[in-house]
Amino acid sequence: MVVLITSKIKCIGFDLYSTLINTDDHNWDEMIKVVFPIIQNLGYKDTFDSFLKIQNEIYWKWRDYREKNYVEVDNRIWWRETLEALDVKFNDDDISKIIIVSHNKWRTQIKLYPKVKELLSDLKKSYKLALISNISTGDLSRGDMEIFGILDLFDIVVMSSDLEIRKPSPKIFEYVLEKLNIKKDEMIFIGDTLYDDIQGAKNAGLLMAIHIKRNRSYYFPDYYIKPDKTVNNLQEIYKILDLVK
Repeated sequence: MVVLITSKIKCIGFDLYSTLINTDDHNWDEMIKVVFPIIQNLGYKDTFDSFLKIQNEIYWKWRDYREKNYVEVDNRIWWRETLEALDVKFNDDDISKIIIVSHNKWRTQIKLYPKVKELLSDLKKSYKLALISNISTGDLSRGDMEIFGILDLFDIVVMSSDLEIRKPSPKIFEYVLEKLNIKKDEMIFIGDTLYDDIQGAKNAGLLMAIHIKRNRSYYFPDYYIKPDKTVNNLQEIYKILDLVK
């Protein structure tokens, strides 16, 4: 028996990190440590802790700006500001190297959640699949998806860096709806953050905003945001779609 609500669903949207890709082992300090030798080669003479303090202050300033204004900012901007604050000589190639080295460390700390590829492959048989992620390094994140073998499973992949728009702005969801020729009440969205994912899906008026509980801390107090459904495992989506075989 088909649940009535599923007759309208044509597209399933997903967040990326901490929804499809497990980031539980991510360690920010370790990721920044691999950058420090580059900083030293540029002439920085102080300690790692001093560097980390300056880097964190500038990063979180821009993180706050991005989150509160629903806009994406190229991470070259805050790395440039960081290097200027460190009073070292650098060029654009140095910034590129810092970004790539830190992201390569990030890749060693992440992995797909169990059976994600199988789930997406199965859902793709019946639905269009969309990926919407808040990330300042869209090309590198697409690389993550390609490495894990899930990039080609999506009909559309939109990173906030592509449009310079961040969830929970409805505009990033509306862009996906337009590109896929899908109505807002024909799409559901699954994500791990109440503030970005659930509020964003609700702001866009999507049919359903599904929260998947993950082990991570959230930047905003978001307990007041109520999802339409809550799941503990992505496989529970089958129950919502009435596709349990």
